[in-house]
Amino acid sequence: MARPDDTTLPARVRELALPLAEELEVDLVDVEVKGQQGRRVVKLVADAIGPGDGLDVDTIAMLSRKVGNVLDETDLVPGAYTLEVTSPGATRPLRRPRDFTRNTGREVDVIRREELGDPRTLRGEVTGADDDAVTLETADGPVRVPLADIDHGKVVLPW
Repeated sequence: MARPDDTTLPARVRELALPLAEELEVDLVDVEVKGQQGRRVVKLVADAIGPGDGLDVDTIAMLSRKVGNVLDETDLVPGAYTLEVTSPGATRPLRRPRDFTRNTGREVDVIRREELGDPRTLRGEVTGADDDAVTLETADGPVRVPLADIDHGKVVLPW
């Protein structure tokens, strides 16, 4: 297998990791590769596919083993590397329909793209999301916000 350059390495790692994540019913949210050859950190951000409490430690460990084995077999990341598998965390930006669906029932702030004007932030409970829009139950009633208008969303933390 030809070695990818630094700009394509995250995409190539994603390509190898995605079927393994899907096999475990895990959503591969993001892939990052940082550092120089011999000291790289390969970071996979993974979450449960549906709404809920996220991944358990056993599933994260299994994904880590499977991806690590494939990376070692293919030598896609030359030299020494550290593989980290982590969950997105409460403060990670929500951008995809799946991100919002996962947070159904939670209060979120939806930040609209700057060029759309005010009000830029809408707060409400996520009641649904599809490929076109996110639906929030706001203080003024239900609001459907087109995904094309959203810069990002974030979960409102209870503290």
